Amino acid sequence: MLISLARQATPANPVLSYASRIALRASSHPALAGGYARRSYSKVFKSSDEAIAGIKSNDTLLVGGFGLCGIPENLLKAIARRKDIQQVTAVSNNAGTADYGLGTLLQSRQIKRMVSSYVGENEEFVRQYMSGELEVELVPQGTLAERLRCGGAGIPAFYTLTGVGTQV
Repeated sequence: MLISLARQATPANPVLSYASRIALRASSHPALAGGYARRSYSKVFKSSDEAIAGIKSNDTLLVGGFGLCGIPENLLKAIARRKDIQQVTAVSNNAGTADYGLGTLLQSRQIKRMVSSYVGENEEFVRQYMSGELEVELVPQGTLAERLRCGGAGIPAFYTLTGVGTQV
């Protein structure tokens, strides 16, 4: 369920901050208690395990970084340790390597679907895709970034010229 905090402005508080207007996904996370986002909460956790406590099977994970730089390495390792988390969709610009990044989740067979712009360095990814174990959606890098931006802003669709004038 998506909620937009911009609609919750009141006469006493007619203008909410820009950050408060970002569409948030209602979940069991403490920051969204009762379906409403609290004004502030700490995003600092004592451990990686505590940070991923709200993740469950069939969730979609948006994984940051570029290549293997800037990835949430410790969070991915914590997810790989949680065998109860299965069938996730991973959205990232790459699929990691055989034993690093999203590769750890591919090795443990926790990813059912990948949405990526580059997947060329992960042999396990190729094996799972070729055997039909893994669903793949290849998306141009700029289109992937714009899809994420629009999703966060509550924009349901956008137009891109990618593929226009080709057989695609």
